[in-house]
Amino acid sequence: MKPMRILIFALIMNEGAIAVADDVSAYQTAKKQGIKTCLEKVKVVGNFIVGDHDHASHDVWNTDDTDKRMFSSFLVKAYSDGDSHISMIVGPDATNRCFAEYNETTLWNKSCSIIREEVFSEFDFVGSMKNATLVLKNKDDSVNAYLTPQNGGNACLSTRREVVYY
Repeated sequence: MKPMRILIFALIMNEGAIAVADDVSAYQTAKKQGIKTCLEKVKVVGNFIVGDHDHASHDVWNTDDTDKRMFSSFLVKAYSDGDSHISMIVGPDATNRCFAEYNETTLWNKSCSIIREEVFSEFDFVGSMKNATLVLKNKDDSVNAYLTPQNGGNACLSTRREVVYY
């Protein structure tokens, strides 16, 4: 049985909110602040990236044209061996259709070659950036991963990035 999670805690300041919740906190904030056009996409993307992990978010939105502008959420997602940082943006584009992007960044206490095999083995090599960062893509070419050595090659900073146009 899962331990009881912290109920919603929200603090509004400087047009942002910090929340911890059972459900995806970014969706709850977006709904409360009047996001309508892309609200369902905030929920779908948020649920996908958070899953059943404990998390917290700091959310930012435009207060003048709330439903016509992007909604941004910075999330911290708990794993058994540490937390990851996720930046999620959802909003309408010029055609009034929704788009979403998320970037999940994790620091691993293993080399990037090991992380490539253990975490991103299904991804193909695309190239490199600045001679050290590996660029990978999944089979569908819908998700990229970036692996950058840290701490003299004994650790790896990974970012998983997906952009979706609805």
